[in-house]
Amino acid sequence: MAMLATNPTRPIRNFTSVKPTALGIDLLVVLLGVGCSFNLHLVGEFPITEAALILLLPVLISFDGRKLLRPGLKPIFMLLLLWLGSQVVTDVYRGTASADWMRGDANIVFFAVDLVCLAILLGKVERRKILFAVAFAIGSLLSARYQPTDVVLVDPWKFGYSTGVTMLVLLVCNVFFNIRWYAVIFVLLSGLAAVNLLMNFRSPVLGILITMAMVIPMIPERIGRVRILPPVGTRLRVVVLAGLVLGAAAAAVGLLNYVTASGLAGEDARAKNEVQSRSEGGIMLGGRPEILISSRAVIESPIIGHGSWAKDMKYVEMLSDIRAENFIKTDLQDIEDKSKGLIPTHSHIMGAWVWAGILGATFWAYVFWLDLRAMIQVAILRPRNAPLYAWLFVGLAWDILFSPFAGTRRATESLILIIIVDLADTAAAALKSLKLHRQQRPQWRRLPSRWPPPRIPQPR
Repeated sequence: MAMLATNPTRPIRNFTSVKPTALGIDLLVVLLGVGCSFNLHLVGEFPITEAALILLLPVLISFDGRKLLRPGLKPIFMLLLLWLGSQVVTDVYRGTASADWMRGDANIVFFAVDLVCLAILLGKVERRKILFAVAFAIGSLLSARYQPTDVVLVDPWKFGYSTGVTMLVLLVCNVFFNIRWYAVIFVLLSGLAAVNLLMNFRSPVLGILITMAMVIPMIPERIGRVRILPPVGTRLRVVVLAGLVLGAAAAAVGLLNYVTASGLAGEDARAKNEVQSRSEGGIMLGGRPEILISSRAVIESPIIGHGSWAKDMKYVEMLSDIRAENFIKTDLQDIEDKSKGLIPTHSHIMGAWVWAGILGATFWAYVFWLDLRAMIQVAILRPRNAPLYAWLFVGLAWDILFSPFAGTRRATESLILIIIVDLADTAAAALKSLKLHRQQRPQWRRLPSRWPPPRIPQPR
């Protein structure tokens, strides 16, 4: 009877063969992911995870600090240091109050600590990235249930449950993506987009539809022997994928207009969307007039910022005027009391520019470029966790342009930056291998102009 030979020098990988140190790090990653959504209330309010990472920072650097020397991380850390230096110089120049100065610098320092620690814990280890994402999704749901903030109580789906539910659905999509059940992914993401439409949460609809365009093969590579899509790694392929993304964005706007007109999301949502659709930015950007105000603040001081937590009542009055022009009911006194004169920005890049000056904007411009490149890499190479990664990258691009930077986003965007750096290394190796494969293909002889050649008469 034949017997199967085994190689004794190659150990069988199973759960019991994992080193205890690795299991301990995995458990730490899970706890850090859950803790991102729960806050400590000491001098200020910041996530439990950041307090733990500050204590773990020297231990992690001594454990595996070499991961911080990777080429992809060096420009990020350099620009982050320049951003911090610019913030300090701006605060000194503007005479910023010490409390605001500390809060502004801490926002950057905590982000740097998160990025350093998570780069050591998660870098080059896909399993831990997924563990962190699962833990964060569960933690966000638990936080919305047991530690809701005021905004969560006002809109539980938008500010509470949507992120956790979306991440868990995309993690499930990763499983179906690897077995190529694209129809299931289409159904799951379409249902998720429909829920956000009915809840009048507009930006996730755009992100979900773009994610679908990036990861679901809607156009076949070939039909028979006829190639439909351009080859992987070519510029024409990027142009085609960009067209699909723009089509998804147009579809998102069309769906929003349809739901608004039909009143499916409720009468209040219909009235709100109709008012915002008449604004300069349309229905997608009508809720963010702060971008126009921050642009004026940048024009007035483009090099040196206005300081940490910059305050100036004239910009608050500008915001009230713009809302009034767009038929949005506002109470100037109420806005001034709530904002305390804080210059409206509602954007990563514009907030950094207003507070720290041009070097703050430079950091986020570089991250935005890295993010766009990562989106192209995901759409072309479609790695194992493509659905989750595509959604994270689209969300980061949106946040850089249209969302404030603080709190939980410091940890989650550190995770995204680590994924981007790792993906860039993988993509470079994959494209190099593909190029080498094409160069090694046999070069067929050129056929004669007349093919097949005429038959030569044979002698009888």
